[in-house]
Amino acid sequence: MLKTEKQSVKKILLVYNIDMSWPEADREYAMGLATKMLSGFISCGYHAESVVVRQDLKALDAYDPSEWLVFNWCEGYEGLPWSDAMIAEELEARNFVFTGAGSEVLEISQNKWRVKKIMQEQGVPTPDGAHVNLENCGEWKIFPAIVKPVEQHGSFGITYKSVVRNTDQLKRQVRWIRKKFGEDAIAEQFIDGREFQVTVWGNSRLEVLPPVELDFSCFKNSLNRLYTYEAKFNPHSAAWDAIKWIYPSPSDPALRAEIESAAKAAYRALECRDYARIDLRLYNGSPLVLDVNPNPDLDPTSMVPMSAEAAGIDYKAMAVKIAEFAAARMRRQHVRRVRKDSPLASIV
Repeated sequence: MLKTEKQSVKKILLVYNIDMSWPEADREYAMGLATKMLSGFISCGYHAESVVVRQDLKALDAYDPSEWLVFNWCEGYEGLPWSDAMIAEELEARNFVFTGAGSEVLEISQNKWRVKKIMQEQGVPTPDGAHVNLENCGEWKIFPAIVKPVEQHGSFGITYKSVVRNTDQLKRQVRWIRKKFGEDAIAEQFIDGREFQVTVWGNSRLEVLPPVELDFSCFKNSLNRLYTYEAKFNPHSAAWDAIKWIYPSPSDPALRAEIESAAKAAYRALECRDYARIDLRLYNGSPLVLDVNPNPDLDPTSMVPMSAEAAGIDYKAMAVKIAEFAAARMRRQHVRRVRKDSPLASIV
């Protein structure tokens, strides 16, 4: 049980989403994961319940935000891709304290160009990049480059054609992104060095869990060393089995320290909260941040639980730790409310 000096958080409400358009097996899998996490909270002594989100959060009407800490495991509303910021905004409007990033950070993270600009402004090491469309493609001069949709996640829009060698190929890819997603693109210098996914968690004090390295040695052509959408989500793709995950990595303490420093800088720059995953690659031996992922996937087979496991933290303890970070905010909110309502407040 999480213990605090002023107040113990005893109730956790696990909020997760289900979309009826998903295959039945996917829906069952999501419910199974929620049951696994819920059982972990209960075994640690919490009173824990779960709420399934589809098109709204009306089910939360039955819960008092002063008593319940929300573990926010929602990717969005049914039929509205990338609507996680809307979920967070509604939780804020209902005065719930919840795990992970707030609505503003989640909204910013939706746009890769905004993330890039913030990192550049805050001095986070990151590859050169530009917001591109068919009108300004000719201004980009760094090749090879990787071209990504500005407002997609989960490697949507990333294929082996995403790496371009010249302006004509850049225009082709920008045109395809416009037709496929109806949006502009971001062009970045393609970095063909080692890739790491790094979990950072905490708030006032940050901790970096053991990084996970993606081993692309199966690809002879360095321009094909990509974690594409197919590689992530299609178990029948060649890359699904070919790409290996190495953790913990790297073994060199000096390089590990550089990676941790860059990951922390990105976490702070984007004002992440409780936990996040930072993706980076090495360029001439030094880390450059590719992307910042607030509220990353917590599937037991994904990077955050993998990193926690490498640190000796099991799945149950990982979830509780994330809840503890949010509980500190709930405690502070409780203290402010008590002070505001105190008879002494009128005397100050």
